[in-house]
Amino acid sequence: MISKEKDQVQFIQFHQPALESGDYHLKVEQTLAYNENHTDLKTYGRELTFTVQGERFEPLSPNSIYAVFPPSESLGDHSNVLPHITVKRSTLPWERYPGLEDENLPWLILLLFRDSDFEDEADKPKPKTITLGQLLDGEDNIFFPTDTELQLGQKREDLVTVIDVKKKYVKDSLPTHDDLAYLAHVRKASSSDPILEQEFLPFRNEYATIISNRLPEPDGLSIVHLVSIEGRYTDDGFNFIGAGDDNLIRFVSLASWSFSCVDPNQSFTQLLQRLNRQPCTPRLPESNNPQAEDYLAKGYITVPHGLRKGSKTISWYRGPLNTGYNTETYDQFPVKAADELLRYDSEIAMFDISYAAAWQLGRMLMLENQRLAIELYNWKRQHSQNLKALEQLVSNLPLISRRVDKPINFIPPNLKEWFNGVELLKGIPFNYLVPDERLLPPESIRFFWVDPLWIDCLQDGAFSIGRVTGADVVDDRQIRSNRDFNLNQDRRITGIIMRSKVVSGWPGLLVDGYDTPVADVDSIDETEANILPLLRMETLAEDVLICLFQGEVKTVDIHLEPESMHFGLDAPIVESPEWSKNLRNENGELMDEFLISPIPWQNEEKGVINLEELAQQMNDYLELDQFTSAQFGLQMIEGVQKVRFVYQE
Repeated sequence: MISKEKDQVQFIQFHQPALESGDYHLKVEQTLAYNENHTDLKTYGRELTFTVQGERFEPLSPNSIYAVFPPSESLGDHSNVLPHITVKRSTLPWERYPGLEDENLPWLILLLFRDSDFEDEADKPKPKTITLGQLLDGEDNIFFPTDTELQLGQKREDLVTVIDVKKKYVKDSLPTHDDLAYLAHVRKASSSDPILEQEFLPFRNEYATIISNRLPEPDGLSIVHLVSIEGRYTDDGFNFIGAGDDNLIRFVSLASWSFSCVDPNQSFTQLLQRLNRQPCTPRLPESNNPQAEDYLAKGYITVPHGLRKGSKTISWYRGPLNTGYNTETYDQFPVKAADELLRYDSEIAMFDISYAAAWQLGRMLMLENQRLAIELYNWKRQHSQNLKALEQLVSNLPLISRRVDKPINFIPPNLKEWFNGVELLKGIPFNYLVPDERLLPPESIRFFWVDPLWIDCLQDGAFSIGRVTGADVVDDRQIRSNRDFNLNQDRRITGIIMRSKVVSGWPGLLVDGYDTPVADVDSIDETEANILPLLRMETLAEDVLICLFQGEVKTVDIHLEPESMHFGLDAPIVESPEWSKNLRNENGELMDEFLISPIPWQNEEKGVINLEELAQQMNDYLELDQFTSAQFGLQMIEGVQKVRFVYQE
C-alpha cells in the first residue's frame, strides 16, 4: 500500500460497462406535420440491430491478461496465498451475469484444483477443445446448461476450451452466491511523483482483479482455471442441474495456469526464522581452555602447518571474516616473503599463519592470472625505469635537454579493478574465507567484519610479482606510496554470510543493511537508522550468500523483490497456531489489535474460505457503513515477506 499522502491506490467495487454484452435493437422514428392542425403527418424511421460482444467462450488472449499470481509454473512459498488474475479491461468481470439479472456480481471465477483432490489421475480435469455446437448439444453424463443461446457473430463451428470435473470434486470449492460479491474488484493507482507514476502505470487504467476463494496445495501442485459461470447461479448457489456426485460438470475455461508450493516448514519466512544465529559471528564453539578461547573468540581455527625445513605442526589460522573490527596495522610493507608475516605465540608455542597465508594466496592468485601478472610486471618495470631516469636528470641538470617520459602515476584500469575486487573478497577461494564448516553450518547466518590487514597482506602478495632483490622492494615501496595506488584504504566493511536453502530457492531475494540495531520488524525510517551502501551481494555456492556493506551493519532485512500486490492469509505460527488475518486501516497499515482468528472456513480440510462470513467479521471490527469487494480486497492484501536480523554483541 502506498504510504505517501500524494500517492494512492484506489480499490473500486466494480466497473460496469457502458453497454452490457448482448444483442441490441435500436429504432428511431421522426414524425413531421405539414399543416397547422397537425393532421397531415408523415413518419420516418430507421432500425438498427447490433451486438456488444465481449469475451464469452474464447480463451483470453495473453495480451488481455496483465498478470497472474502465483506466477505460472513457479515453485515458491505460496501456501498462504489466494491466487488471482488481473485483466486489463476493468469491465470484463461484470460484462455478463452469473444469474438471470444484473446484481453487480462477476460472471468469472477462479477454480483451484489440488493434486490431492482426486482419487486417481483419470479424474483430474484436462482442458480440451470442442466446438460451440458440441457444447450446446451436450453429452451423456456431462452437465452444462444447454439452453444457452448464441449471440450475433457466434457460430456453432467456433472453438471453445472446456474442462469436465466430477461434482464431488468441485461442489465444496465453488463459492456461494453471497461469496461472489467479494471475488472481484478494480484497482487504480496514481502518484504525483513521476517515478512512482511509472511504477503504478499498470493499474492507472483501472485493471480488474479476480481472487480465488481457496488456498493452494501446501506441498504440491495446484492448477487454476478462470471459468465462466454465466447464468449458472441462483440465490441458493451454483445450479448443478440435478447432477450426481459422479457426474461430470462442464465449465468453459478462459485461462489457466499451474504452480507448486513448497512445504510450509520450508517456506521463505520459516527457513529464515529458523536459521542458526548462535554464535552471531563466524567462530567455533567456546572452549574451557582460556588460552584457546582467546583465539577461538576471534574466529581462529587450528590447521596443519608444514614448515620450510620439512617439519609439521599445528598452527592458528583466521580468514578475512573477523568477529570484530581489527585496528591493528603493519607498516613494514612491502615484504620479501610470506614468512615475514608469521607470528609466534611463545606462551602456547603456536604460530599464527593468517597473514602469511593471505600474502601467499595473493601471490598465487596473481600468478594464476597470467595476462594480469604480465601487465603488472611491465607496469611496475616501466614505472621504476621512469623514476630512475628522472632521478638521473635531477642529478645531472646540464643534460636535461633530452626528453624523458613522465613517471606513470596511475595504475592501469585492469589492475585497479582486480585490486579493488579482492578488497571485496572477489576471487578468494571459499576455503580461505570459511576454513572450517563449523564456522558456517547448514541453515545458519553470521555477521562479520572484513579484516583490512588480511586484505593488505593479500594485496601485497599479489603486488610482489617481480620482487626479487632489495632494490625491487624499494621500488615497490615507492609505487605503493602513490596516492592512486593506496592499497590500504581503511574502509570499514562489514557483512553477513548465510548458508541456507533460501539462497537457492529464492534467487531474487533482497538484502538491506542498517547502521543501528532495530528489533521492531516494521519499516525503518531515517530517524531510526541509516541504510548502508551495499558493496557486494553474491552467491558463493548454490546455498551460500555473502553481502558486504560500507560501514558497520547492525540490522539486516532479508526480503523478496516487490511483486504485484497479492492476496492471502496469515499462516499458522508457534505464537498463533490458527490461520488468521491481520486487518488494515484505510491507509493500508496493519492494525495489531484487529485480528481475525480463526478464519471462517467453508471447507477447512480443502482450504476453502467462507468469504461472506470473513467479510462480515472484518466489518464487525471496522464498523464501516458499506463493506464491498473494494474494502475486502484491501484487507486481503499481503505485504512482501521480510525477516529481520539484529547483530548482538
